[in-house]
Amino acid sequence: MYRLIIQPFDSSYDFLEDIIANAKSIYKIRVAEIAEERRLPEKILLKPKSMLAKFFMKDRRMVYLNDLMGELKRLFCASPKTILLAILPHYILGLGEGFVGLTPEQNISIVSTYNIDKKHLFRACVGISLHEIGHNIGLRHCNVKGCLMKAPCKPENFYKGVYMLCEKHQLEVKETISLNV
Repeated sequence: MYRLIIQPFDSSYDFLEDIIANAKSIYKIRVAEIAEERRLPEKILLKPKSMLAKFFMKDRRMVYLNDLMGELKRLFCASPKTILLAILPHYILGLGEGFVGLTPEQNISIVSTYNIDKKHLFRACVGISLHEIGHNIGLRHCNVKGCLMKAPCKPENFYKGVYMLCEKHQLEVKETISLNV
């Protein structure tokens, strides 16, 4: 069975318990925890230079994806059945314009709240996090409307707060669970 660790960085979030509840329901994750909020080291955080960038970014910063991955690997020893979900408010250089979630390596997922409309932050972050967790258990993208794994994974896919898998992905989850019990 899989273990989920949610690691918030540089901010607190009110949707983390919902990620856990939905991950347990959808992916049958039995053990899940929210780690204590951590601060990313100043040495990897970049400040905006121009006045315009400072205006738009406010108190948020930028971080290179490679630097963030290095920090995550330094902090966490991943085991094959542990999924780390890092959530942070910063713009991630190297993530790709318009992307807010990524699973760059098995067992490590990242969600940036930077480009998500505050009005929809709660629902969008839950959905994007569940999408990334799906990648960690082996699910690939599909084109089924309403499926968590629908490509592309955009915040607006989850504005209604509906988190479901298509039939094909539900079967894959059942197979994965039966193989990993």
